[in-house]
Amino acid sequence: MKQNAMPKIKNPQRVTLHRWIYAALFFTGLGLHSYITFDINSFDGLFIMVSITIVLTSLFFIRTTMKNVKALDAAINDRKMIVHWKYTNEEWWNYLSHEQDFRNDTGAAMAIFLSLITAIVFIPFILFAPEAKFFMFMVMLGLFGLYYFMGHIFPSILFYFKRKSVGEVILLEKGVLLNKEFHTWDFPLSKFYSAEFLEEPYRHIEIIYEFFDRTGPRSYTVNVPIPENNKDEIENIISSFN
Repeated sequence: MKQNAMPKIKNPQRVTLHRWIYAALFFTGLGLHSYITFDINSFDGLFIMVSITIVLTSLFFIRTTMKNVKALDAAINDRKMIVHWKYTNEEWWNYLSHEQDFRNDTGAAMAIFLSLITAIVFIPFILFAPEAKFFMFMVMLGLFGLYYFMGHIFPSILFYFKRKSVGEVILLEKGVLLNKEFHTWDFPLSKFYSAEFLEEPYRHIEIIYEFFDRTGPRSYTVNVPIPENNKDEIENIISSFN
């Protein structure tokens, strides 16, 4: 398959790996210090439990991220990829405009759903627990504000900074590196679901993969814009995902 010139980009998963390693080292040190200087009347017990939790979490993600680092190194350095695309400023800004609308709609739907669940949980306390009425009401309002921030304001901030970056994508058989965001279904309890070419609202490939998290089965959609000079490769690209 015809490809663009060798991508001159850094592996963003390597930065993520370093962050998990630093987190593991920091909380290992904090846990050991709290254990050595343990005082029953201090927060040492809390620090130890938090440190154990974060270190175990970090070790899990260190192993997963190392696998991602190897996959992206092979793609970037050894050309083990489906295709590498770079976008013009006009193509990239057009994509970001539509992508922001798509994520805002998705975030708004999720915020409304979470707000309804939160209201169902908190309203009985507000109505039937007079001593906790004001506190529970304020917590509920705070959660509503958090949902709105995460579903609308935070994505808008991210898209603002993305506009200043150079748009490019690397497509792998089991993942997508879209700018510095790496999406992969090559981990336990996840799988590739579908890839479809769509003409509207802009020319792009819609990739959906499924996975499990603490809330149960979920799916995520990655929209990959198609440069004008790569029209004939679409079917081959879609058939390469697995």
